[in-house]
Amino acid sequence: MEEVKCVLNTISGNDAMNLEEDKIIKEFSKAKAETIHAYHKSIPGYEPTPLLDLSRLAEKLNLSKLWVKDESKRFDLNAFKVLGSSYAFAQYLGKETESLRFEDLVKKINTETLLVSATDGNHGYGVAFIAKLFNCKAKIMMPQGSVLHRAQRIRDFGAECDILDVNYDACVEIAKREAQQSGGLFIQDTALESDTEEEREIPLAIMQGYMTILQEFVDQVPQAAPTHVFLQAGVGSFSGSLAAHLQHLFSPPPLIIAVEPSEADCIYQSAAAGDGVARTVEGDMASIMAGLCCGVPSVQGWPILRRTVNAFLSCEDSVTARGMRILYSPLAGDEKVVSGESGAVTLGALFSICNSDMMSGLRKQLDLDQNSRVLIISTEGDTDPEGFFNSIWA
Repeated sequence: MEEVKCVLNTISGNDAMNLEEDKIIKEFSKAKAETIHAYHKSIPGYEPTPLLDLSRLAEKLNLSKLWVKDESKRFDLNAFKVLGSSYAFAQYLGKETESLRFEDLVKKINTETLLVSATDGNHGYGVAFIAKLFNCKAKIMMPQGSVLHRAQRIRDFGAECDILDVNYDACVEIAKREAQQSGGLFIQDTALESDTEEEREIPLAIMQGYMTILQEFVDQVPQAAPTHVFLQAGVGSFSGSLAAHLQHLFSPPPLIIAVEPSEADCIYQSAAAGDGVARTVEGDMASIMAGLCCGVPSVQGWPILRRTVNAFLSCEDSVTARGMRILYSPLAGDEKVVSGESGAVTLGALFSICNSDMMSGLRKQLDLDQNSRVLIISTEGDTDPEGFFNSIWA
């Protein structure tokens, strides 16, 4: 079995598709990103996450630059997801005020407010963190097979957390009904076909919140521009956000490569179909990349990805395990990165493409060579410590 499968983007949209794509990409402008970044700076404990220049690994892979943005340091939460939920909640609280500063918004909170969400781990942890920060309540639902350690991290913030006997996508539907029945705020990081325009506002705000990652990047290396950006796909919210914002940040924009686990490659399958229509993946989705085990593409993320992504990759678990080991055991002179199962798959995929003779054709198609400057985001740390060490020692 191939460790990495690739399909290049051959989707040619019609007028209706093009209008849909243009409309959503406009929501990720520089001005919007700067406003959101300013809000994040107002949250207690905010610091930009490290940007590491892995020059020795870049040299080994015959690249000019290899940057890794280490999101394990985000608010000490070991993952990036809080950027989305924090901004979505701020927008919800600030609808009737011009201020989007934490110290002003926290005064508006009703402590009986209930935040409801479904999660594979990191998003729910971010929602629980925000509930504690604003002194309100949270109820989080996790799919079957969820790691108990991840559930306990959520509970440690004072949130209610249940592991259900269904997969992630069914978990989202159950959480949505729970929010409707309890009068809670459904703060979910994906939008469904069945959602109303109003119900899509929070998933869009969550996506927009992720733009702070790229705002920090341009502040950290203001004179540099990546030629390639590898992004974890999942439902398409994170990857869609950054792919859309890259269109506004750089001219021309970099080549974008979306990466998924083979067990849950709904974005890859959608691209492979070639008609621009999203496909779903069903079943247990047993990949170790739990945060990417999503079978239904976001209706907001997919239109962005079909327009902006150059190549879609579907990767076996061995690819991310290799990426985890490489980052954890760096070449002399490079810094160590503790990157979890969903965080390291992009580095694992890049290494496979650059280091395998069998993938030389793809390497040429993607123009990955000594002139390439590659940006990778390590989206999580060791959120499952036992699983982390099982993966790097396997």
